[in-house]
Amino acid sequence: HPRGTIFHHHNLVFHNGFTGNKYLVLLNTPDKKEPYLFVKTTSQKKYKNITTGCQKKDSLFFITKNTTFFKLDTWVQLYEYYLFSPSDFAGNQDIKKVGSLSAGAIDEIVKCMLKTQADDLPRRVKNLLQPPLQDSLEKLQSKFNRGR
Repeated sequence: HPRGTIFHHHNLVFHNGFTGNKYLVLLNTPDKKEPYLFVKTTSQKKYKNITTGCQKKDSLFFITKNTTFFKLDTWVQLYEYYLFSPSDFAGNQDIKKVGSLSAGAIDEIVKCMLKTQADDLPRRVKNLLQPPLQDSLEKLQSKFNRGR
Protein backbone atom coordinates (compact mmCIF):
# COMPACT_ATOMS: atom_id res chain seq x y z
CA HIS A 1 0.00 0.00 0.00
CA PRO A 2 1.39 3.44 -0.87
CA ARG A 3 1.66 6.19 1.71
CA GLY A 4 -1.47 8.31 1.86
CA THR A 5 -3.74 5.26 1.85
CA ILE A 6 -6.61 5.64 4.33
CA PHE A 7 -7.78 2.64 6.35
CA HIS A 8 -10.70 2.20 8.68
CA HIS A 9 -9.87 0.23 11.83
CA HIS A 10 -12.93 -1.10 13.66
CA ASN A 11 -11.13 -1.96 16.87
CA LEU A 12 -7.95 0.07 17.28
CA VAL A 13 -6.33 -0.24 20.71
CA PHE A 14 -5.14 3.27 21.58
CA HIS A 15 -1.94 3.92 23.52
CA ASN A 16 -4.06 4.71 26.61
CA GLY A 17 -5.67 1.24 26.47
CA PHE A 18 -9.09 2.32 25.16
CA THR A 19 -10.33 0.95 21.85
CA GLY A 20 -12.10 2.79 19.10
CA ASN A 21 -13.38 2.96 15.59
CA LYS A 22 -10.86 5.14 13.68
CA TYR A 23 -9.64 6.22 10.28
CA LEU A 24 -5.87 5.76 9.96
CA VAL A 25 -3.56 7.43 7.46
CA LEU A 26 -0.55 5.44 6.23
CA LEU A 27 2.58 7.65 6.35
CA ASN A 28 5.08 5.34 4.65
CA THR A 29 5.21 2.89 1.74
CA PRO A 30 6.49 -0.20 3.53
CA ASP A 31 8.37 -2.96 1.77
CA LYS A 32 7.68 -6.58 2.75
CA LYS A 33 9.65 -6.42 6.01
CA GLU A 34 9.00 -2.83 7.11
CA PRO A 35 6.30 -1.83 9.57
CA TYR A 36 3.26 0.19 8.52
CA LEU A 37 3.38 3.66 10.13
CA PHE A 38 -0.06 5.15 10.85
CA VAL A 39 -1.54 8.19 12.52
CA LYS A 40 -5.18 8.33 13.55
CA THR A 41 -7.75 10.97 12.74
CA THR A 42 -10.68 12.56 14.53
CA SER A 43 -13.67 14.61 13.49
CA GLN A 44 -14.40 15.62 17.10
CA LYS A 45 -14.11 19.39 17.10
CA LYS A 46 -13.52 19.85 20.85
CA TYR A 47 -11.46 23.07 21.17
CA LYS A 48 -9.62 22.42 17.91
CA ASN A 49 -8.53 25.08 15.46
CA ILE A 50 -10.06 24.95 11.95
CA THR A 51 -7.14 26.53 10.11
CA THR A 52 -6.43 24.27 7.13
CA GLY A 53 -3.09 22.45 7.14
CA CYS A 54 -0.34 22.11 9.72
CA GLN A 55 -1.15 23.21 13.27
CA LYS A 56 2.30 23.01 14.80
CA LYS A 57 1.32 24.04 18.33
CA ASP A 58 -1.21 21.20 18.67
CA SER A 59 0.55 18.61 16.47
CA LEU A 60 -2.49 18.37 14.23
CA PHE A 61 -3.12 18.63 10.51
CA PHE A 62 -6.57 19.93 9.61
CA ILE A 63 -8.40 18.76 6.47
CA THR A 64 -11.57 20.66 5.52
CA LYS A 65 -14.61 18.41 4.90
CA ASN A 66 -15.23 17.21 1.35
CA THR A 67 -11.83 18.38 0.05
CA THR A 68 -10.41 14.83 0.21
CA PHE A 69 -11.81 11.42 1.17
CA PHE A 70 -13.12 12.78 4.49
CA LYS A 71 -16.80 13.89 4.51
CA LEU A 72 -16.40 15.70 7.85
CA ASP A 73 -13.85 18.27 9.04
CA THR A 74 -10.95 16.03 10.09
CA TRP A 75 -7.85 16.46 12.23
CA VAL A 76 -4.90 14.13 11.63
CA GLN A 77 -3.38 13.52 15.07
CA LEU A 78 0.39 13.67 14.60
CA TYR A 79 1.33 13.40 18.28
CA GLU A 80 0.50 9.69 18.41
CA TYR A 81 1.67 7.17 15.82
CA TYR A 82 1.06 3.44 15.45
CA LEU A 83 3.39 0.82 13.99
CA PHE A 84 1.94 -2.43 12.63
CA SER A 85 4.22 -5.26 11.56
CA PRO A 86 3.37 -6.78 8.17
CA SER A 87 2.11 -9.89 10.01
CA ASP A 88 -0.17 -7.81 12.31
CA PHE A 89 -1.55 -6.08 9.26
CA ALA A 90 -2.03 -8.97 6.83
CA GLY A 91 -5.34 -10.72 7.23
CA ASN A 92 -6.55 -8.41 10.02
CA GLN A 93 -10.33 -8.30 9.51
CA ASP A 94 -10.62 -5.09 11.57
CA ILE A 95 -8.63 -3.06 9.01
CA LYS A 96 -10.11 -2.11 5.64
CA LYS A 97 -8.70 0.15 2.93
CA VAL A 98 -11.27 2.88 2.31
CA GLY A 99 -9.56 5.65 0.35
CA SER A 100 -6.44 7.68 -0.20
CA LEU A 101 -5.01 11.18 -0.04
CA SER A 102 -3.21 12.91 -2.90
CA ALA A 103 0.60 12.84 -3.00
CA GLY A 104 0.61 16.58 -2.22
CA ALA A 105 -1.61 16.15 0.85
CA ILE A 106 0.40 13.27 2.30
CA ASP A 107 3.66 15.18 1.67
CA GLU A 108 2.25 18.11 3.68
CA ILE A 109 1.13 15.82 6.51
CA VAL A 110 4.56 14.12 6.69
CA LYS A 111 6.34 17.51 6.65
CA CYS A 112 4.04 18.70 9.42
CA MET A 113 4.75 15.61 11.53
CA LEU A 114 8.50 16.03 11.08
CA LYS A 115 8.20 19.71 12.05
CA THR A 116 5.93 19.22 15.09
CA GLN A 117 7.42 15.98 16.42
CA ALA A 118 11.06 16.32 15.34
CA ASP A 119 12.53 16.04 18.85
CA ASP A 120 10.31 13.15 19.91
CA LEU A 121 10.50 10.78 16.94
CA PRO A 122 12.92 7.85 17.13
CA ARG A 123 15.40 7.58 14.23
CA ARG A 124 13.59 4.45 12.98
CA VAL A 125 10.31 6.38 12.60
CA LYS A 126 12.07 9.32 10.90
CA ASN A 127 13.59 6.84 8.43
CA LEU A 128 10.13 5.42 7.68
CA LEU A 129 8.84 8.95 7.07
CA GLN A 130 11.87 9.98 5.02
CA PRO A 131 13.74 6.93 3.83
CA PRO A 132 17.39 7.51 2.98
CA LEU A 133 17.72 8.25 -0.74
CA GLN A 134 19.54 4.97 -1.39
CA ASP A 135 16.58 2.93 -0.08
CA SER A 136 14.18 4.86 -2.31
CA LEU A 137 16.36 4.33 -5.36
CA GLU A 138 16.65 0.59 -4.66
CA LYS A 139 12.84 0.25 -4.27
CA LEU A 140 12.33 2.12 -7.52
CA GLN A 141 14.91 -0.05 -9.30
CA SER A 142 13.27 -3.28 -8.09
CA LYS A 143 9.82 -2.05 -9.22
CA PHE A 144 11.27 -1.14 -12.60
CA ASN A 145 12.95 -4.53 -12.98
CA ARG A 146 9.75 -6.39 -12.02
CA GLY A 147 7.87 -4.59 -14.77
CA ARG A 148 10.11 -5.96 -17.52
